Amino acid sequence: MMHFYKVVATLFLSLFISQTALAKWDEERDMTANGKEELVYYYKINEQGQKLVLDKYVKRLIFIRPDKLYKRSIKQIKIDGIVVDVNSDPFSHYPEQTAIVFDNKDEVLKKLFLAKKIEFNVLYGREEAVSTFQIK
Repeated sequence: MMHFYKVVATLFLSLFISQTALAKWDEERDMTANGKEELVYYYKINEQGQKLVLDKYVKRLIFIRPDKLYKRSIKQIKIDGIVVDVNSDPFSHYPEQTAIVFDNKDEVLKKLFLAKKIEFNVLYGREEAVSTFQIK
């Protein structure tokens, strides 16, 4: 009987630790348009008030910078210092948002989900800015 309790305690502890590891990103919940399904999005906000949303459904990142409404371009990001080439596409109806997509989606999403630091250079015409997101 004591062995059973050890196994249950070990399982409970490992589930708790795995949930803590996944809790590095903040969660945002949203309902689908028909109201039948709840979607969970993961996000981080940096010191400059910029928001980075990890969209696991479409397998992309969404960069939101409300103070810069004109077109921006993002060509590569750094995930824990490793460079990943990306493509960016601004949303037409939401000019403060830019979708960031990558070729090897599953592999990059896994790296993003486990990342400690995400950096990227954002080009606003000829002006360049660096955005950094620390994920604890």
